[in-house]
Amino acid sequence: MDFSVNLLHTMEKDMKFGILQVLKAANVSSTMELDKSVLMKVDKDPLTIFVNSLVNLVEKNLELCKLAANKIDQMKSELIENQKELLKKQQDQIDSVQKTVKTEIKSWAEVVKKNINQTKLLTTKTVKEAVRAVNNEEERSRNFIIYGLEESADEEEEDLPAIVCGVYDRTGFSCPAGTTDIYRLGKKTPDKTRPIKVEMETLGDVQFMLKNAYKLRADEHFKLVYLAPDRTKEERKAYGKLVSEMKEL
Repeated sequence: MDFSVNLLHTMEKDMKFGILQVLKAANVSSTMELDKSVLMKVDKDPLTIFVNSLVNLVEKNLELCKLAANKIDQMKSELIENQKELLKKQQDQIDSVQKTVKTEIKSWAEVVKKNINQTKLLTTKTVKEAVRAVNNEEERSRNFIIYGLEESADEEEEDLPAIVCGVYDRTGFSCPAGTTDIYRLGKKTPDKTRPIKVEMETLGDVQFMLKNAYKLRADEHFKLVYLAPDRTKEERKAYGKLVSEMKEL
């Protein structure tokens, strides 16, 4: 049997129907009215059938719970692997930009030194843009984004450190060590939870948080909270598509 949300709904209906049959046979309106004296008055033949049916449903429900747990573990593993892949891609992009800057600066020096008119000169604007790109990548590598952390109507910016410390505690990170800034992204609107951007002192701190993000699933309050690297607009679009596809499973 493969797990699906429809199976959960079907099991819920079957369980309710089975309980309703027992209540009807005992001539009571709720399970709170059931006790030994009431059940002793019920005709044993139909009661035996109902109880046997409920036992079978409980066994099926246990199997369904196991399938659901396995499915959740699989999805968590896939999400962790995707985060690792995105981190690697981000580091590769930083390395690539740094290499480009070094190459272009070297070319600039050689052009000036040799005064070769045929070689395209590297302009100051190009150097500044390349350096700016490296700085932006390095800054993003020291940030991460928290999705799904509830935002109350009266929440103030100064409340965020205490709120985020709950995430730190469950991942094993010392709060608020290593944090330089915390703020929500975008304009505050009713009935919408904005993501939280956390700026850290080092890339290692960010990698630690992302690596241990799976521990949040073990806490009922944080099971829908996700951590992700600080991505570019294109990367955020690709990640959003991935999350949407996983929710449809």
